Amino acid sequence: MFEQFLRNTKRKWLYILIALIVLAVCILPLGGRPMLTPDETRYAEIPREMMLNGNYVSPRLNGVRYFEKPTFSYWAFVVSFKVFGMNRFALRLPCMLAMLATAWIVYLLMGHFYRDPRSRLLGALIFATMPLVYVLATVAVTDMFLTLFVTGASVSFFLAAQDDTGRGRRILLLLLCGLCCGFAFLTKGFLAFAVPAVTLVPYLIWDRKWKKLFTMPWIPLVVLLLVAAPWCLAIHRQEPDFWRYFFFEEHINRFFGQEKAQHSRNFFYFFPFMAAALAIWLLMIPNLSRAWRVQVKASPLLKFCICGVVLPFLMLSCSSGKLPTYILPCLPPAAVLIAAGLEKFFVEERRDKAFHLTLLVLAVLLPLTLLLVTINLLTGFPDVLFMKEDKAQVLLIAIVSAMSLACLFLSWKEVDRYAKLYLLLIALLPPLVASNFVFPVRMREWQAPNLFLAEVAKELPKENTILVTYRRPFQDVCWVFRNTDVRMLVKQNEISYGISYPEEKYRFIPDFPALQELCREQKAKNGHVAVITPLSRIDSFEETMPRPERIWKSCPGLKTGYAVLLY
Repeated sequence: MFEQFLRNTKRKWLYILIALIVLAVCILPLGGRPMLTPDETRYAEIPREMMLNGNYVSPRLNGVRYFEKPTFSYWAFVVSFKVFGMNRFALRLPCMLAMLATAWIVYLLMGHFYRDPRSRLLGALIFATMPLVYVLATVAVTDMFLTLFVTGASVSFFLAAQDDTGRGRRILLLLLCGLCCGFAFLTKGFLAFAVPAVTLVPYLIWDRKWKKLFTMPWIPLVVLLLVAAPWCLAIHRQEPDFWRYFFFEEHINRFFGQEKAQHSRNFFYFFPFMAAALAIWLLMIPNLSRAWRVQVKASPLLKFCICGVVLPFLMLSCSSGKLPTYILPCLPPAAVLIAAGLEKFFVEERRDKAFHLTLLVLAVLLPLTLLLVTINLLTGFPDVLFMKEDKAQVLLIAIVSAMSLACLFLSWKEVDRYAKLYLLLIALLPPLVASNFVFPVRMREWQAPNLFLAEVAKELPKENTILVTYRRPFQDVCWVFRNTDVRMLVKQNEISYGISYPEEKYRFIPDFPALQELCREQKAKNGHVAVITPLSRIDSFEETMPRPERIWKSCPGLKTGYAVLLY
């Protein structure tokens, strides 16, 4: 059936169909979910402040120096804001485009070794439908840009190193490698070199191409310097302390700082996240690994991808600082390995047992998930996540579960091998798209305070009002109130470096007596102080502060939200 469809469909109409699916699945739903704190509002606020002050060299957050990352990601968000306006769709669009571009690189890489277009498309779809990949592509984080550029750098160098690559094409690929390395450096710093290096050096040694280590890196190095040098010199002239802080605090301390490192985790932290990323394929891993063992000796592609998954994963696991998003660069080569294994054991050798077992497990998990959600909605067991206000979202979960089950059934009945695989991947699309809209009220109150703050902003006095907030949710306060002078209460957290400059220390309020003094000063000027606090901390204000003029609470029935106290 599938082959007949391809024969009867003109290629241009097939491309149009794919474009429409991408638009419906990946692009249009991006504005469905509220902006999340702290990451999304941070990566919205920094570009907003760049546009406000016209300084596109030195990142600022809440008006102070913020040197956690270089500037490429912020530039991408700025461009999107200028085209589509400052909204959550514009914020997320660059990350989704980066994911789609990475999937296209996977498609091209598969195409170099597999002539059948169905094989190329399989690898790209496997990558794009990994739940971790899709969900992070709908969230404004910098790791998707890094994944695009390190994948582009590694793949272009790998293809340039193949014996069948002509001289002219090799030069173009090396130029592309340097370009990608330069943008990767401008995205996240020196990690741009580490990930391609730990992939390519072992691969070249394994594939007996180690001599190319001495002849091929020079073109990428020159291009890298040409791409990165202008901003590197500009930030040094503008902020002489940037490179000291960025190198030692954001690289050396994060990698070697152990318990003192930011986001310190143990060695095995990434293992469950990698298992979750590959969850749909876990039952097939024994068959896939046997297929890899048969093919790997004669396949440069498999050698490259094994190095691209295993070695960066181990390197990142050795780092002291860890977040789930860090393993994203390991997933494009993982998608290629899965596609190659499926080609061997499922398409060629026609082994169905593990595949059908996967279908059965998914067919059980979907109704079970819907049942648990319904029980939670009706009884609150085991803990209240869904509430009466979430009934429409529960209905959406029921609809997408039915759609996915229908695709799984069609996959079971289908005869064509590629069609079976595609239908399995299509079964993932309804839940992935729905993830843009399923956002329980309780989660919204804690993870999306910008909605509540936007309502408060309509009533809060605009003139002569000083905003004070705990470290959470100060990014949202800056973004919603369009304010770059928000005072930090008790903790400085991620802007502690920026506040350490003498001219910025006034922004930090260390304790409640200092807050009381600020309130008295503002009262004498006929002004106000608005304090934004998590509801869980509101008791400390009742004990130490005078009675506020007014209190706004995000959701009085929950303790997970926020409050605004006007003094």
